[in-house]
Amino acid sequence: MCGRVGVKNGIEGLVMEHLGAAGATEDWAVPNANVSPTNAIPGVRIVNGARVAASYLWGFLPPNAPSRAFISEYFTFNARADKIASSRLYSKPFKSQRCLIAVNAWFEWPKIGGARKGTTCTITPTAGDLFVFAGLWGPWTDPETGVGHDTATVITTEPNELIAELPHHRMPAILAVADCMAWLDPETPTAILQNLLRPCPSEWLQAKAKGPSEYSID
Repeated sequence: MCGRVGVKNGIEGLVMEHLGAAGATEDWAVPNANVSPTNAIPGVRIVNGARVAASYLWGFLPPNAPSRAFISEYFTFNARADKIASSRLYSKPFKSQRCLIAVNAWFEWPKIGGARKGTTCTITPTAGDLFVFAGLWGPWTDPETGVGHDTATVITTEPNELIAELPHHRMPAILAVADCMAWLDPETPTAILQNLLRPCPSEWLQAKAKGPSEYSID
């Protein structure tokens, strides 16, 4: 499960360079060494045929969700790749509300050797400085404030060899830049979309024994 990520200063340039997406607002990517569910997380989706980068509330909220508490109650900051096509919550977004989530790192606390307390671990790319996760998004209006939000979830898949050895049982569905447009394209067949949600090669990742408190956003 992916429940903490890191976003560095300068991620805007990486998103423009690799994904060809311009920001919808000036502050769409907020640097944060420890992004958690319900915080702002950077994402990209197609708007009127163009790739647009924007800030999302991390955790999917359906239109009828009574509050943000829905996210922690139903763990909607992640969505399992093997269940989204049939899920009452995610089947519609899977068809027409796909997005990309852009981060620089993610954090896990795997429990080694049956330990009660997890060991802090930071996973970063071995090449470059950008992870692109497959995601789903949806609009939600807070019934208490009347303020609208774009919300998003990170899709998770089976672990590759590196993540399984941590040990950990899930990992984000990481997309190659070359596959990002296929994920966003509304015409991409379901079979191809599902094939994109496979574990990335272990060679794409490096894991270090440190956590958000030691992660630099500069």
